This record gives sequence, C-alpha cells and structure tokens, in this order.
Amino acid sequence: MRIAGLTDLHGRIVNFSRVLLYKPDMVIVSGDITHFGRDLRIIDYLKYLKEKENVQVLTVPGNCDNGESINKLNELNINIDGKCVEINNIKFIGIGGSNPTPFNTPNEYTEEELYTKFKNAVKGIKKEDLINNFILISHAPPKNTMADRVGEDNVGSESVRKIIEEYSPSLVICGHIHESKCIDKINNSYIVNPSQESFFISDVFDKNNKVRIKNIELIDL
Repeated sequence: MRIAGLTDLHGRIVNFSRVLLYKPDMVIVSGDITHFGRDLRIIDYLKYLKEKENVQVLTVPGNCDNGESINKLNELNINIDGKCVEINNIKFIGIGGSNPTPFNTPNEYTEEELYTKFKNAVKGIKKEDLINNFILISHAPPKNTMADRVGEDNVGSESVRKIIEEYSPSLVICGHIHESKCIDKINNSYIVNPSQESFFISDVFDKNNKVRIKNIELIDL
C-alpha cells in the first residue's frame, strides 16, 4: 500500500494533483488541516479525494483545528483521533491535538490526556500484537527528535515519545512543528514530519503479521 502524507495545511489548497502523480492508495493529513476553522474548503478537497479519486483518506486534527472543522472531519468519517482502524491488514492509530503550547490554541491536551487517548484506542489489543505492527498518526511530534526542534529547543510530546518507546510503531506520521521537516528514527520506528513544505511517499506492507516500511521519500509541494 502506498501512503502519501501531508501536514499543517492551515486551510491552504495545495497541489493535490502533484501528490496524485505518485498514485497513492491512501492520503494522510496529520493535523492543522484548517486554521482555527477558517477556510473549510480544504476539507471539501479531502472529500473529493475520497469520493472521486477513490483514495483512502485518514486524518487527525491538529491544535489549530476547532470544533467546527473536527465535526466536518467526523462527518466524512476520516478522523481517527483516539481510534484504531485497520485497512489492508495494517492498523492505524490516531492521536490528534497537541501537548500544551504558549499560544492557547483550541485543541491542546495534557501529556496524560494524550497518552490516555492512545491507551483507549488500543484497549482490547494485546501489546505483543502491536509491537512493530502499526502506524501512528500524531499531530504532535515525539520529544527530543529532529521532528520537534524550534531553534535550540525541543517542544514535542513526551507522551508520544513514550508510546514509541513502549510500542515501537513501524512508522510515526506527525507535524505541528513547521520548521522541522525530517525523516528520523527512534529505535526501529521511522518518524516523518513533512512540514508545510512537502509531502512524503511511503510504501508499506504486511509481512508475517508485522508492518514493514519499504521506503520513505520527502517531496517538495
């Protein structure tokens, strides 16, 4: 399955035609789809991808997505915040919003609340069945990585990092920190923050009940 991932659109109508050139089976947007609920047209584009281009679409809201935009994502059945969904034998687990910021944005959570979202999403699934066997979609990047740098500071989520260290997702798709475009790793977990500047393409597949990542490439929008 080929995944294309974007983040932090903030209502911008980006060049989805360029993304579709890579023939993704799924498009993932890891938060801040709108800018405080303004310019909801971007959600109509996601609807077009799902219904007209026959592309799977998954999202989580970011800290700048408000209640109205989250409701529209829910109506399209593409918001997996706090959920685990399985597509083509691959589990996708979503954690929307972010850890606290200095800006008092509408969709922020404590670190404990972010961790609880994950635990609720995987309730009933044995831990050994998750190790190296799911894709985590989180708006907030994990703490102390290339994905969460603002100047000399690391401002990512301690809970997201804890989840990675405990459960070893095969791939972590995040965003939030615009200036931290990267592909990084924590142990065996790939981490990608495409930032506002690019999208990523990754081929993933199920092998012996484990999610394998064949490649990850960042491509300028």
